[in-house]
Amino acid sequence: MLVIGGGVVGCAAAYHLAQRKVEVLLVERGDLNREASGANAGSLHIQIHAAHFRVQYLEHPRAAERADFFRASNRLFVEPARVWSQLETELQTDLGVRIGGGLMVAESAAELAVVEAKVRYEHTVGLPTRVVSTAEMLALAPALSPALLGASYCPNEGFANPLLVAPAFMRRARACGARLKLRTRVEGIEPGLRDRRFLVRTSAGPILARRIVVAAGAQTRQLCRLVGLDLPILTHPIMVMSTEKRPAVLSQLIQHAGTRPLTLRQTQYGTFVIGGGWPASEIPGQARFSVERQSIAANAAVAAEVLPALRAVRLTRAWAGMTTTVARKNRVGLLGEDRQRGDLYVVVASGLGFTLGPVLGRLMAEQVADGGTSLPMEPFGLEHAWPAA
Repeated sequence: MLVIGGGVVGCAAAYHLAQRKVEVLLVERGDLNREASGANAGSLHIQIHAAHFRVQYLEHPRAAERADFFRASNRLFVEPARVWSQLETELQTDLGVRIGGGLMVAESAAELAVVEAKVRYEHTVGLPTRVVSTAEMLALAPALSPALLGASYCPNEGFANPLLVAPAFMRRARACGARLKLRTRVEGIEPGLRDRRFLVRTSAGPILARRIVVAAGAQTRQLCRLVGLDLPILTHPIMVMSTEKRPAVLSQLIQHAGTRPLTLRQTQYGTFVIGGGWPASEIPGQARFSVERQSIAANAAVAAEVLPALRAVRLTRAWAGMTTTVARKNRVGLLGEDRQRGDLYVVVASGLGFTLGPVLGRLMAEQVADGGTSLPMEPFGLEHAWPAA
């Protein structure tokens, strides 16, 4: 079994496959966890983002016919809440997991109305959220701005250290017998005709594989095209920032309910990590990204409005990474098998890869080893990859 991609999804898949006694080789074009899985803000998102809910659920003319897909998507987020609460025990290491709850804050009456509608819907799909008033919000997080009108609160949200998770999965995978080859770029994939083995050409030499899992994040579409499979995976360079250390004032994950993106958390070291998906730039001709001054200023501004104490805190670092999305309405991603090309499996997240990564990796291993998944994934199969807009 060849797994392509050394991020959290690929490493989790390798771990769960190796646990099932499947012979696994994972290849990564660079170093482990150096791309989206290690460059994100580490946020663990369970509740639906309010702006997404407004556009796709409340205002979209086809929302009613998409109801079953939305229900399947959102029920899936019950599982990462359970998995992340137990992951440090399973992997036998500190991952910096902090489940202190999450607040999605509203600044306007219109935002609060969307939050209230969102919570009513979330109750129907098993997501444990509730609306809190300004006073209740400040009782949970006193440092937030009293100008905020309220929030939705999810006790299962939190954060983890993105530098630790994928390497921890890979260490456990190797302990179970998996092999790892770094700095091994896949350059070609030829399906076998007789023995149905793939000939995979790499920068480190050829590899023969009976089965392949493509779990390469932003490179997934490019790799699938090597075998003539095109998937609607879009890539987006985004930015994250961190600050100097300050005394602890915040234990929750904070998000903004409006159209100004924000994720905000304070680490156990006292630093603040600020993100939300503000755009970065891809450097032409290089597999590198650069941050944008406009994004830094805008992201910092909304963070300081939500948490006024940040006005006196210095930013120390900003970095950029790549995230992937699969259709506007899909907040899960794709997971399935393309039988026309042999035993080729694909798994890719849609914007929330860090949160879903441990679950998607396990489900991919189940699909490969068991022929099915423990959670219903049919709506996210490759045959549904090109839905109507």
